[in-house]
Amino acid sequence: MALFVLLHDAFQGGWVWRQTARELRDLGHEVHTPSFAGRTLPFGPENADSPAGTALDNLIRYAEAENLRDAVLVCTGWSGLLGPALAHALPSAVSALVFWDAVLPEPGKSFMEVCPADLADAIDGNSEATEVAPFVSGPLHWLECGEDITSLLAPFPRRGFTEPYAGPARADWPEALFVHSPEMDAPGSPFTREAVEGAGIPWLELDMYEYPLLARAQELARLLASRTAPDAPRDTVGCGRNAMPHEMRMQYCSHYRRRHALTMACEANEA
Repeated sequence: MALFVLLHDAFQGGWVWRQTARELRDLGHEVHTPSFAGRTLPFGPENADSPAGTALDNLIRYAEAENLRDAVLVCTGWSGLLGPALAHALPSAVSALVFWDAVLPEPGKSFMEVCPADLADAIDGNSEATEVAPFVSGPLHWLECGEDITSLLAPFPRRGFTEPYAGPARADWPEALFVHSPEMDAPGSPFTREAVEGAGIPWLELDMYEYPLLARAQELARLLASRTAPDAPRDTVGCGRNAMPHEMRMQYCSHYRRRHALTMACEANEA
């Protein structure tokens, strides 16, 4: 059994990992999905100078309270700034880092300086004074949250995107893995294979069709489990347990489309 700590992106909370966490637990792993910001832990004037520092402090308190040891820390998006910093602050708590299309931070550089250019443009376009209005990629309303997903999203301080990263350099990170969706490829993007491999980080590719936590949570869970607990038993059902309607699966899951095409062909032959 492995221990996973899943870190959410800006504007979100731990709820965004709900389906992936369920899949990992079904595989026999322990999973934590702490919220370091969002509606439950809003940023305010008292932490306006360093939202990243505030989020890191929240995670340190969480890790200490839960007595976390040797966790695989999975980061996505903005939380790539927090993973190495948490591993450095609590080395016994974190054994490995996984970046799921998360930023790879560089000392002295801000999120805006290391993220893809189109994402930086979107942040600028959604900025209102000191805050950035919530925006996400992918149809989040299909997540199993039991309420309008937009009510769970929260504005994020612009300072969180512009403050310099103050964590350790890559030479001081624990073992790391970058998991990449080819949907994120763009000229000059730091998420390209060349950029990641140039940083000396192993690379895996998994096509998740715009939003990994939603489209194929079971496949993402299996990938994480296979990299950390290769001998763990595996469910071989596929992605059929994902709680999505037929139209959604047809759009986002190639495995489902192939199974559906085969079923339709068999029905046509029988007719």
